[in-house]
Order: sequence, then C-alpha cells, then structure tokens
Amino acid sequence: MAGPATWRGVVGAGGNDGGKDGGGDDRGAGDGTSQGPGGRGQTLGGMAKEPDYRSNSLLRGLSILECFGHRRAEMTLTEIAEAISVTSSAAYRFVVTLEHEGYLARQDNRYRLAPRAMSLGFRYLSSLDVYDIARLPADALRDETGFTVHVAVLHGTEIVYVYRALSDRAMVSNVPVGSRLPAFSTTMGRVLLSDLTEPELCRRFEGYDFARMSPRAPATLDDLRELLHEDRARGYVAQRSHLATGTLSIAAPLVSRHGRYVAAMNLSGHEMQLTLDEAVIERVLDTARTISSML
Repeated sequence: MAGPATWRGVVGAGGNDGGKDGGGDDRGAGDGTSQGPGGRGQTLGGMAKEPDYRSNSLLRGLSILECFGHRRAEMTLTEIAEAISVTSSAAYRFVVTLEHEGYLARQDNRYRLAPRAMSLGFRYLSSLDVYDIARLPADALRDETGFTVHVAVLHGTEIVYVYRALSDRAMVSNVPVGSRLPAFSTTMGRVLLSDLTEPELCRRFEGYDFARMSPRAPATLDDLRELLHEDRARGYVAQRSHLATGTLSIAAPLVSRHGRYVAAMNLSGHEMQLTLDEAVIERVLDTARTISSML
C-alpha cells in the first residue's frame, strides 16, 4: 500500500495580519484592540478580549512546510501561494527565507523539502521514548513474520506514523514515517481512541466530518463510540483496511507504566498473505506487551 504522506489540511493563518498579502506585521495592530492594564487586550467598547500572541509570519512559514508530502514532493511558487492562500509576492518572501535557512531546496522553478526539514522530524522522533524502545521489537516481529510493522502516536483526531519496519515482500504495506491518517478509520487509531475518556473523545470529535473511504468505517461519533467500546474490551483491532484495498492489519496498544496508551503498533500485509488467525494476533500482542514493559 502506498499510503498518503499526509491527510492533514494546511494550517490556517492565525493572529492579526496587518497586510493583505499575508506578510504583514505580527503585532496585531488594526484590530480595534488596545492594551489594557496588565497587557490584556481590550476592545474599544471596553469588553475584555484575550490577546493573540501568535506570529502570523511563523504560521505561514510552517504551513508551507506542511504543504509538501508523499503525493506532492515538489511545488512551484504559484502552487505554494495557492495552497496557503496568499499572493505570489508574499509567498516568495517566505519561500526565500526557508530556502536560505536550509528548509527548502529549489531546482529550476520548483521547490521541495531540504535535509534540514527532515532533521526536525528526526529530532522529534529521537525525543520519543517509544521510538527508541519499539524499534528492535518491531524489527524482530517483521523478521519473524515477514510483514511490515508500524508504530504510531495519536495527535488530535489523527495518527502520526513514527516508525516503520518495512517488509521485503512484493506486496507490502508501505506507509512512510511522518504520515498522518484519520484515527477513526485505522486500526492503530481505533486502539488509541479507545483509551480516551468520554468527555475527551467528544471534545476531539466535536463537529468532525467523518469522511469515509469505506462503507465499513464509522459514519458518526455514535458509530465510533460503539466500536471503541468493543475495541477496548477486546484489547486489539484486527480488520481489513478502510483506506487501502486488499490490506489487513492487526493493531495493539503500547501501554505506559501508568496504564495509558502512549502509542500503538500494527502488523500489516496483503490479504492474500496475512491471515487474522489467533497465532498471528497473539504474536502481535506479545510484541506489544514486550514494548510496554519497557515504557
């Protein structure tokens, strides 16, 4: 399966933009707000308003980096401008800065991520205990079964792939590290969501659009809630993929010493090769328990 590198939308521009092209002042001028006592924002009508200290320029720069992915490895300046909803002149200033600092590389009139952007991702991964701890057991499971093993963490309503032990089989599940997929429609996502409290689950999925790619995927929060109750009781999720035809996956939680699900792992392969029998499921659970004992 050639999984998409990202399912995440482009970051919207926050803060107060003093320029129509998105490259204006970050100080929040021109919004009808004055600074009241203690530095709190205060509207001209006297009603208190929480100040927004976010840097609009920084948000724009980050949103440019998030535009690139497995399906869109290269982009022109015009494409970047359209993706972040600014003029080409505004996008050019951000792109030139990112290129100068080593986050973007240019060839002719096309841009792509440069090695320094990758180094940020690896710094994040290296800061995760689960990444270091899960690698060897995941590799061992891959070597024993011949199937790909992934490790992911929950971020909002998505899962982020943080490790992949890639199989050398011809038909292989291949979701790159850094990919973001909807949690409600993936085995690892379902495992991780099953650990959330009811209020937290409702908070994350308030107003959520359940954009299903399979009729087997939950269509509403009530549908998801029912599945999660069963997932939690079962202790794992094993099913055909909702996102890639012909792929099977078995997912289990990686549990901290405090009993919380800090990550999940799965074993993935083509349905012509991988079967959801008890022996394979137990092997995945055993590996998950091994990793959990070290967290």
